Amino acid sequence: MKYEAKIQLSADEMKLVNNREWILTKHQIIKKIYEMFGEINNIMKNDVICLNQLFPENIKYQTGKISKGENYQLLPYVILDYPSFFWKNNIFAVRTMFWWGNFFSVTLHLSGHHKTKFINNNPALLSFLKKNNFSICVNEEEWQHNFEEGNYIPATLISAYAYQQSIEQPFFKIAKKLPLTEWDSAYDFIMKCFNEILDLLQINFRGGKKDPLPGSPIAGSGL
Repeated sequence: MKYEAKIQLSADEMKLVNNREWILTKHQIIKKIYEMFGEINNIMKNDVICLNQLFPENIKYQTGKISKGENYQLLPYVILDYPSFFWKNNIFAVRTMFWWGNFFSVTLHLSGHHKTKFINNNPALLSFLKKNNFSICVNEEEWQHNFEEGNYIPATLISAYAYQQSIEQPFFKIAKKLPLTEWDSAYDFIMKCFNEILDLLQINFRGGKKDPLPGSPIAGSGL
């Protein structure tokens, strides 16, 4: 008796399953992203250490974490979290992300004590976000990274009501993205975004002393 496979491959799927080179090329690309993020992390550390009042010791001298996955909305990704602090509902994270088929992005994610410390109704905050072309998270779910309308709205387009809601919810996120077609600009884009975030934090910094935080930083949370 002859048995036929119940699961059939399309012509495109058959072509891919017999092609080793594309998956090997993918691994090489991910390796290069790791190398890029490692170099960027070292530069970020030097910038953070120079900001004596902005960061407590347990954030300032930590090591950044680079991680990868295969399934953010079914696509591979690489993430650099630095500086970052994940402790229950107190989150401080600058997250740099490569998302296959989509973009590079840089995100500032704050909640709890850190949101109280850095985010307020200072009019300079929204002006800064508009001037530097950031997008503001309007989603109630804080672990989404796409730039769809229900997740991020450009600061230049956000309504007064939506902006106020973003300020008042338990977390605050802003982000910028760069299409992968502009790969050669990625290094400069990431560092420019990072320095803009440091500037923003200094604009909104509440208090003039380093305040110790509970617990120790956890390397990552969510995706």
